Order: sequence, then C-alpha cells, then structure tokens
Amino acid sequence: MARTRQQKELIALASLLLIALFVWLYAGRAKHAASGPQLLGRYTPINAEDYSVIFKEMGESQATVYKPSGRNIFVAGPVPVANAPVAAVAAKPAREYPTVNKAPEPPPPVLSMKFYGYGSLPTNAPRRAFLLDGEDIRIVQEGDTVQNHIKITHIGNDRIEYEDTLTGKKNSNNLELPPQG
Repeated sequence: MARTRQQKELIALASLLLIALFVWLYAGRAKHAASGPQLLGRYTPINAEDYSVIFKEMGESQATVYKPSGRNIFVAGPVPVANAPVAAVAAKPAREYPTVNKAPEPPPPVLSMKFYGYGSLPTNAPRRAFLLDGEDIRIVQEGDTVQNHIKITHIGNDRIEYEDTLTGKKNSNNLELPPQG
C-alpha cells in the first residue's frame, strides 16, 4: 500500500516528537541525579570548637621569611658559585698565554663630499640632501649609498649621518655654507 506525502510527513513528525520526549525526560532525570548533596546524604557540620590548632598552624605559616638562594629564576643557567672557591682558584698561579696582537680598529668613515643643504617635496616625500663633490652636485636621500660604501642613514636640519657598509662604523658631517661665487 502506497503512502501519500502527507502521511509520510506525519510519521516523521510523530517520530521526532517521541525522540524529543525521551530526550526531555532523560535530561530531566540526569539533572536531578547530578545535583550533588542529595547523593552524599545529609549535611552534618564539622565539630570545630577548638580553633587553637588552626591558629597555631596559621601563625607558623605567617612567620616564615623568604630567604633567597642567590639564583635568579628569570635567567636560565647554572647557579653562581660561592666566593670561597673563587678565591682558591685565584690563588693558583695563572698560566701564561701568548698574546695575540689585534688589528687596530678602522677609523670612522669620511664623506669626502660637503653637505650644504637639504630639501623635500611638498607631498611628504623623504628628505633629500645636497652634497657637493668637487663641482658636481649630488642629491641623495636616506638609504642611498655614495662613494660605493657609505650609506646615508639620517638627514637632519644641521647634520647628515652616514655609515660605512664595510665596517659598520658611523659618522656625521655638519651643514656647511654653500660656496660663494
């Protein structure tokens, strides 16, 4: 016997209602069963008439004083050794090691061009410096490299700062008046 669409929908609705009823009943029982104190029995207060033991323990814990061990918990590494063993080690004759001559540090970089002015475009463009190289004028901005190894790091109102890309040394030149002529 063939069922109509309406009969199939009614059967599905009835089965969903039965499932909802079982879930509701089961959730209601589980909620009452897990409420806690009812399962444990009647509540009986503890006999706490003698508080002296509790106060004694509290007084002992409050009287404790923190004494640092010398270890910094924020630094990973071994605990520093005591001063006495260091003195014993220092008393031993020191072993002579040959000295190694270190190369002298390179001098700070020198910009052979004269810094005689700066400017910028009105659209918040980076500041540009005017450098005089003999009779040639070079216009540079921060981050440009001149003389193949000197990088311009900052262009200020009265000085230009630069860094040697080979050695990492920094230096600066003051603003000079433009040549008269």
